[in-house]
Order: sequence, then structure tokens, then C-alpha cells
Amino acid sequence: MVYSYQVIKFQTISLVQGTHWSQSVGDKGILYKSLKDPFSKIIIQNANGSKKLFHVPKDRTVVVANDTVHFLGELA
Repeated sequence: MVYSYQVIKFQTISLVQGTHWSQSVGDKGILYKSLKDPFSKIIIQNANGSKKLFHVPKDRTVVVANDTVHFLGELA
């Protein structure tokens, strides 16, 4: 697996299997932590309507701030 840092301007975010994530609020926005080994899944619909599925490795955090999402992951 090759993970890279992603910064995406989004319209909607869907966490696949909500039990594979924990949620909290931090200084930088809403934080979602991946709990499933080896990765959790997230679907992101960007501003032009295109949907993509990403894998986020266990114990990594997805940061949602305003209309942008930041995370380490790979396109599935």
C-alpha cells in the first residue's frame, strides 16, 4: 500500500462502517480517527460531484476544516 497526504475540497464525506471511526473536535476542526486494522474506508464527494473511495491506515486522523479534508490515505 502506498499512502500519500491528501487535501481535498469536498461537498460530502461518508465514513464507511461508522464503528471503524472515532470522532472528536480539535483546534483545527472535526477529527475522525481510523480504528480498523489495516485501514478504514472513507468516501469523499468533491466540489464537482465526483465520488472516490479512500483507505485510511489504522490510528491515523482525518481532519475536516471548513470545506476541506486533510488525511494520509490511498485511493482504493
